[in-house]
Amino acid sequence: MKIPAILQGEARTRFLQGIAFGAVATMAIGFIWGGWVTEESARIMRATAETSGRMSVLVPLCVAQFTAADGALAKFKTASIYSKENVVREFVKNVASTSMDYSFAKACATGIETELANAATKS
Repeated sequence: MKIPAILQGEARTRFLQGIAFGAVATMAIGFIWGGWVTEESARIMRATAETSGRMSVLVPLCVAQFTAADGALAKFKTASIYSKENVVREFVKNVASTSMDYSFAKACATGIETELANAATKS
């Protein structure tokens, strides 16, 4: 059996170098321009998208629950900027089976501030 000329001597070396260069070039182009990501980056992007999607649904519900509570808006208006999340957590314990953590309380407080600003501009 005769071995092809491309796999013999100097040609073999150049062939293997071409394969290695092609693999490296493909990976570089894929990660730089092709949108390829590592597993960790994909996990972070998925978690961020999941959280923002969930928050876009839950924050309006949290704002509605908070504004319906007696005395909540008065206490929220008098609270310092650093303790508004705590006021939200005091009046709203959970929304749609989601417990109130710090990031959710902060998003809800921002939603309440936006709601108050919109109400003030309409008046």
